[in-house]
Amino acid sequence: MAFIKRLWPKGLTGQIVLVALAGLILIQLLSIQIYRTDREEALGFINSRNAMQRIVSVVRLLTLSPPELHREILKASRSETLFLRLAPEPLQPDNRSPRFEALVRSKLGYPPDLMVEISAELSKDAPRSRAWRHHVRMMDDRKGPPPQDMRLYGSIELPGGQWLQFSSLVDKEAGTWSRQTTFNLLLVASLVIGMMIWLFRRATLPLKQLAHNADKLGRGEETALLKEEGPTEIRDSIQAFNRMHTRLDRFVQDRTQMLAAISHDLRTPITSLRLRSEFLADGEDKERIQQTLQQIEQMLAATLSFARDEGTQEQTRELDLVSLLESLCDDYADMGQPVHFEAEGKLVYACRANTLRRVLQNLIGNALKYAGEVEVRLEPGPQELIIRVLDQGPGIAHDQLDEVFKPFVRLDEARNTESGSVGLGLSIARTLVHQHGGELTLHNRAEGGLEARISLPR
Repeated sequence: MAFIKRLWPKGLTGQIVLVALAGLILIQLLSIQIYRTDREEALGFINSRNAMQRIVSVVRLLTLSPPELHREILKASRSETLFLRLAPEPLQPDNRSPRFEALVRSKLGYPPDLMVEISAELSKDAPRSRAWRHHVRMMDDRKGPPPQDMRLYGSIELPGGQWLQFSSLVDKEAGTWSRQTTFNLLLVASLVIGMMIWLFRRATLPLKQLAHNADKLGRGEETALLKEEGPTEIRDSIQAFNRMHTRLDRFVQDRTQMLAAISHDLRTPITSLRLRSEFLADGEDKERIQQTLQQIEQMLAATLSFARDEGTQEQTRELDLVSLLESLCDDYADMGQPVHFEAEGKLVYACRANTLRRVLQNLIGNALKYAGEVEVRLEPGPQELIIRVLDQGPGIAHDQLDEVFKPFVRLDEARNTESGSVGLGLSIARTLVHQHGGELTLHNRAEGGLEARISLPR
């Protein structure tokens, strides 16, 4: 079963062609068998009618000829499939055929007092009757092989008192399965398979393009609308995909424009409030009002940046991921930061370099801020590659591992007063990883510390 599973084609075209080929071969074999059966029955019927016609002619000749010519007439009338002999008694077949007897009697114009005894049977279905054994003795007299396909046998009484005993065989036909049959079968199968492969490749080509564009859209890459072609079902799928693509683009653009408009409209009253706060007397209230206005401005700027980052369409290009990580970690090391990265060889990967670099900067920056030392690892696999950012800090509570990815969620309340910290860093990072078709997750390490894991499809 496992061997068949390994040989079974994975693609739609291969599976349909294989099933069609099996059905074609089965139909050809059944057709050949039906043809052979029908041909055998037809030949048996024709041979029986020809044998009967010859027997009728021999009876007429024997009736009209003198006895001294009977031997020569029988000798001239015998063949490899028809045996004739004059005998003083009838053959007495076990299973007589009234239809054949009436036909012979009608052709000869025989009176009722002359007997006609005929049996028609297939040797493979008929029992080894006494008449069949008698036919074997007739063959022994000719020193030939015993019959295997006897069709007619019996006796016809002649006017002189003797009986004409006869037995007929069906002609041996050549085997129907020949080289020509094999060649014809292979030719038909090749033509059918060729046409099917061409047809299904033509039909599935839009599906492949649809899958390719859907993957690019899931990575956040800019894609053009697909050409609507192919069978009706595939064309409907492409139309639905194009509509979805257009709506997603419109949704992202509308949201970005809306946030940009909100940010612009809010800056005017915030600036007005800041100017009014300058006329307040110096003191704690004035300082708190100005800090609140500054935080509002930071949140507006971060929100607008978050929306714009989702709509950013940086071009995807192939690059050496090992070199990217190595250069990033070297930059931190040059600034005296304890960031370590070890890797060998070269790993070419199609991505958006600036976007991925920004994600890693966010993760490494967070680890340095709250753990003090960072280790970066790259683990390539057959289906995906994984980038791990490891630290030895306190980690995060298990029920908060997913919460930190939500916008404006900050676990450390002390960070509320830090410049630019509004809780959007990890949200933006995960969004950018999603644009690559990957996933960003956080995990507490068993030995202590936190692991930020980036999984990217290959």
